[in-house]
Amino acid sequence: EQLERLAHFDPLTGLPNRALLADRLQQGLARAQRARQGLAVCFMDLDGFKAVNDAHGHDAGDDLLAEVARRLQGSIRAGDTAARLGGDEFVLLLGGLHHPRECEDTARRVLHAVALPIEVEGHTVHVSASMGISVFQRDGCEAEQLLRQADQAMYRPSSVGATAMCCTRLRWRRPTRAAPDSLRFR
Repeated sequence: EQLERLAHFDPLTGLPNRALLADRLQQGLARAQRARQGLAVCFMDLDGFKAVNDAHGHDAGDDLLAEVARRLQGSIRAGDTAARLGGDEFVLLLGGLHHPRECEDTARRVLHAVALPIEVEGHTVHVSASMGISVFQRDGCEAEQLLRQADQAMYRPSSVGATAMCCTRLRWRRPTRAAPDSLRFR
């Protein structure tokens, strides 16, 4: 059990690591395909993390990452996944989406939660986050493609320097003849 935990979870935050994220993303894609529902991949990194680390030390940075992880888990639904890739990079998998607003609402909730003041090592610090979102079918059907698209989308607002979310339109595409019952993000 200990080896299983070490192999699949980030030791600092307790969140799933890259290996477990890859497995959950494959499962999520299969579910989304089968149920004809949306799946969003949200790539997020912290703006201001390096400044906290430099000013208050690595222990403060670790405390900050652990608190951000708690806030992420508190901001998503029980069936969704928050994972830490490393450093200050996180990925959210939001499955079972019936409407684009579900993804938008969750993203706003997450960004707001991250931006709230955090107490670390006796100091109140502030960070924000940038988030890029890709959506199954609209931005790709393969795990690596969706991660890459979300990562690229994240860097568009990051250069602005403020809490930002960047995704191409989240709208439902009209069903096609080939898939009359399917709901798709556009």
